[in-house]
Amino acid sequence: KHKHFTTLTLTSIELHVHLDGAIRVETILDVAERRGITLPACTVKEMTHICVVHQPATLTEFLGKFTEYMHIIAGDREAIKRIAYEFVEDKAKEGVIYVEVRYSPHFLANTDVEPIPWNQKDMPLNILYV
Repeated sequence: KHKHFTTLTLTSIELHVHLDGAIRVETILDVAERRGITLPACTVKEMTHICVVHQPATLTEFLGKFTEYMHIIAGDREAIKRIAYEFVEDKAKEGVIYVEVRYSPHFLANTDVEPIPWNQKDMPLNILYV
């Protein structure tokens, strides 16, 4: 007998995703190296171990993980542009067709910033600033 399978293309939406919690570990390491900032780890595996909560924890413990890497990105316009671009790229690869991403201006910017122009031809997503 022949088994028949139906192939489904799954798409999804994501609501309330925090940009500062969705940064590629590779990017953290790259930006730290470019800026000459020493991290407590040198490899993706080691840095991931530092940034991940391994057991159920309090909100304070969870939020404390951000202090391990946000100083690497904060105030660096190119790094902020990169994490935003990579976030959209990752979501597109995951089949996400709609995402509401949030960010914390006081985490990401330590100076005055202006919106960065976005080249939407790079990915088939519509960007809406709210």
